[in-house]
Amino acid sequence: MRRNANEICSILLSAALCALSGSARAQQQFDQEKATKAIADSETFKDCHGGIDNWDACNWHIYTGRWSNIAEYWGSSTAHLEPDSLKGNAVGYWLYKEKGYLQLSTSAEMLTFSDKGRAASKDWERVTAPGSQADRTQSPFERWGVPLATKKLVRITGVLRGQQMGVQFAEVHYIWMYSLTPLGTELFKNERIPSTGKGNRGGWIAPRELNGIDLNKTYDSKAKFFFHNGAWRLQENCNQLDICRLRRSVHPSV
Repeated sequence: MRRNANEICSILLSAALCALSGSARAQQQFDQEKATKAIADSETFKDCHGGIDNWDACNWHIYTGRWSNIAEYWGSSTAHLEPDSLKGNAVGYWLYKEKGYLQLSTSAEMLTFSDKGRAASKDWERVTAPGSQADRTQSPFERWGVPLATKKLVRITGVLRGQQMGVQFAEVHYIWMYSLTPLGTELFKNERIPSTGKGNRGGWIAPRELNGIDLNKTYDSKAKFFFHNGAWRLQENCNQLDICRLRRSVHPSV
């Protein structure tokens, strides 16, 4: 009887040691290089919206279509389309005047992309109306997200490990900064560009004053990974994982 009890204890101890060993191995398997890539590739990290007004620091919006439909979105009060009408949108005017991406059709009062601009904008976000994704056909009203910057993950500064609802997690602390796109780099080479819009000083504005991007500043953020099905997975919270929802249904008080 005592022998059987000793065998049972030995088995249970071995199982416990295996569980602890497996947990330790799982902890050791956390790869900071893979974590860096997972964070940088995530839509949450790429999103540049922030602030009370949910402003977008990375993309500048311009509009194309019939002038009667888009004039107010360019910050213009003029009834007829002419070059000076575009100065209410400083980046838009720069794209028209310096890059030749936009063209005016005075007969039909239309602002459209030139061939050069159509090629450059093939990967820009395009909507026919705010909040509605568009197809690729020309529309009387189109909004375009002009990519001026992206977020760049600089490095991981620390990893805190623990358990939540019995599931291992790793809270990754990192710093990031803004990085200009090729188009943004070209724009920011200008000390000032023509503008009659908000924030202009005597008809001009500095590109760095357009969206508040500080290229010399770093920002602190954090992301959480959970160990599930043999791998570390980037998640905002444990409840997104089936295992966590299952544990909560079994132990609702947890």
